[in-house]
Amino acid sequence: MLFNLEDTFSMFTKILKPFFIFSLFVVLLKFSFGASLSLTNIGALATEGKSYSEWWYMGRSPLLKGTAEPSSELSIKIGDAVSAVAADSSGNWSYQTQISEGGHLITITQGEASLSFTLHMGQSMPAAMETTQSTSEVPITGINQTVAIALGLGIILTATYLYIADNDKKRVFEQKILDK
Repeated sequence: MLFNLEDTFSMFTKILKPFFIFSLFVVLLKFSFGASLSLTNIGALATEGKSYSEWWYMGRSPLLKGTAEPSSELSIKIGDAVSAVAADSSGNWSYQTQISEGGHLITITQGEASLSFTLHMGQSMPAAMETTQSTSEVPITGINQTVAIALGLGIILTATYLYIADNDKKRVFEQKILDK
């Protein structure tokens, strides 16, 4: 009995192909559509796309707003006080603070994700920080991220179809490419 490498490879790909495609789909789905923890507003101050370790706010008791995993629970720790906040079915959450003037360490946690910053209430930003702090914004990803992942998934599925599914299709495809 001779060992036929082509038959073994064909049998191997028929068994693993569905598992590979399903696993890839699950992983890409989790990373492309899972909402991540973010802080979008401190009162009237828009913070979306920016990540600083310190924020200054001149108003009183700002409403914190952000996004998280839909229908999940997160915790907001201000100083030593911890409060539980629920995200709605769209992943939006808000929390009305009751904090006085001064610096307050705030930590927002959901699962493994965490945001931490110092909120300076009723204090002006130091002049030295105004010139050193970057004013450029971090780009906010949206539909472009979804399109890129869909394009990558399409390329992977096409390559899987052409190179693993059927050797005849692979040969025809390679011949067409080489003929051009």
